[in-house]
Amino acid sequence: MPEHAAGTDGASSRRTRVDRRRETTPRRLRDAARVVFERDGFHNARLSDISAEAKVGAGTLYNYFRSKHDLLFELMKDVSADLTGIAPDRTGAQQDPARRIEEVNRVYLEAFRRNAHVLQAVYQARDEDERLRAQWDEVADHFQSRATRAIAAWQEAGMAYRDLDPRHTAHALTLMVERVVMAWSYEGVEYDAETLIATINKIWIRSLGLAGDAGPRPGTAARPVAE
Repeated sequence: MPEHAAGTDGASSRRTRVDRRRETTPRRLRDAARVVFERDGFHNARLSDISAEAKVGAGTLYNYFRSKHDLLFELMKDVSADLTGIAPDRTGAQQDPARRIEEVNRVYLEAFRRNAHVLQAVYQARDEDERLRAQWDEVADHFQSRATRAIAAWQEAGMAYRDLDPRHTAHALTLMVERVVMAWSYEGVEYDAETLIATINKIWIRSLGLAGDAGPRPGTAARPVAE
């Protein structure tokens, strides 16, 4: 009887170790893929480099992921959550839209910069994999839909220009931010972070005609600079 119990305990211990490895191995592979994608880009990354970075055999990698696209798809789930994890407005910021714009733009730009090279890899591979294109589009749609609703609410409250179409305006402004942060993050264009964030915020606020900006108000002429 004691021998049987000991054997059972040993088998249980082995199963626990195997289960733990099964739980941690996919995370190790995703972490390794992030290192390799950030270093080499999507097209130059190799599965053998990822398995070497994770310190596992090639066969182990194929037990979990069949391709670079699969790895990038799983990695992008975490990136999407980071990008779209901005807390909903529960502070009455509808009464101060300029403050909400500043908050959302800052959080988005900082999250994009943290994940810039993974996003670059997704951008490189998205035409080859519908899942990756869908992930990219879901992030864009998240911000475009959110901005569309906000602009419509500000118009209804009499705080933003009423002659702007909310959806078209939201797309124009969010795509502007996406494109400039792409140029900044991995196309070699140099910007000062605080100046860029402040400039983007001013463009949003002044384009919408929102109060709370120190620049010239809509309908007023800017004072000429003295020569």
